[in-house]
Amino acid sequence: MKNKRFFITLLSAVLIVTSLTSCGKSFRDAAKKKGFRAGMSVGAGIFFDKSVSKIIKENSYVVVSENCMKWANLRPNKNFWNWNDIDQLVKYAQENNMDVKWHTLFWHRQNSPFVSSNWTREQALKMMDEHIETIMTRYKGKISEYDVVNEMFEEDGSFRKNVWYETIGPDYIEHALIKAHEVDPDTKLYLNEYNNECKGNRKADAMFNYVKQLKEKGVPIDGVGMQMHLDTSYNYNENAIRANIQRYAEIGIEISFSELDVRIPMDAIEAHEVVQENIYLSLYKLASEEPNVTSVITWGYTDKKSWIPAEFPGKGNALMYDKDSKPKKVYKDVLEYLRK
Repeated sequence: MKNKRFFITLLSAVLIVTSLTSCGKSFRDAAKKKGFRAGMSVGAGIFFDKSVSKIIKENSYVVVSENCMKWANLRPNKNFWNWNDIDQLVKYAQENNMDVKWHTLFWHRQNSPFVSSNWTREQALKMMDEHIETIMTRYKGKISEYDVVNEMFEEDGSFRKNVWYETIGPDYIEHALIKAHEVDPDTKLYLNEYNNECKGNRKADAMFNYVKQLKEKGVPIDGVGMQMHLDTSYNYNENAIRANIQRYAEIGIEISFSELDVRIPMDAIEAHEVVQENIYLSLYKLASEEPNVTSVITWGYTDKKSWIPAEFPGKGNALMYDKDSKPKKVYKDVLEYLRK
């Protein structure tokens, strides 16, 4: 009888520990169990702060640089490449079992001064190829996916007339994808955009139709990034987002919620916090339920360093960690869902 009581006590202790271990899964591990990678964008050198590094490691199986991979920072002039910040990020990710996403090879903003709309088509193609070859050869096998082109559409669904469109033509995107695949056929290639999440939206429909055409032509493309810079003041349509995700699944395209934040009016915080929580929960549930959603990446982690207040005056509190880098209720709610 005594031995029996000891066994029962021991078994109870084991069950309690097992339960606590299960409930104690980190955010990133809980998300992985749901079928997608959680991640964050990070600033240069931010992981050298131990408290910040702890947050990144608990929450991220994929990291993306906010700025150091963009032309203006990576190659400020034609003859100098600034690799240091990227090398440090790649090393950090490798040491902590994280993927690195490259953001971005081509964009209409944050370009170097020498990038010129006066180039001939041949000159622009040569520069594009040089950029792709130099980066993707250096980091071959170290970058899990690339945002090959970022923000290529206008709101009406027409192509954005960026420097590459003006010098090369609309086939610059196709050329970049083909060249990138040629240099590193094992990495995944994405096109990234904002306001492209809802089926029925002109930009979203234009992007889907374009990606579908690329697939039909055999152009290498693996995924589409839906940035998800959302606002609680605007209508959130889960059904339209789900329908959009599912039509991409039908043509074999992965989806990343690639730059997620949900801004709220600073003069009505309490009234909008519940809406914000519902949006975050909805998106993480969508990622769990739709198999082709492969990652959810927040654009930063703390409101203290968020880009939102500068870009959208009067708006803020867009992330799941507050200005003191403490997790908010929305973070805890999402984590509780992921752990189920």
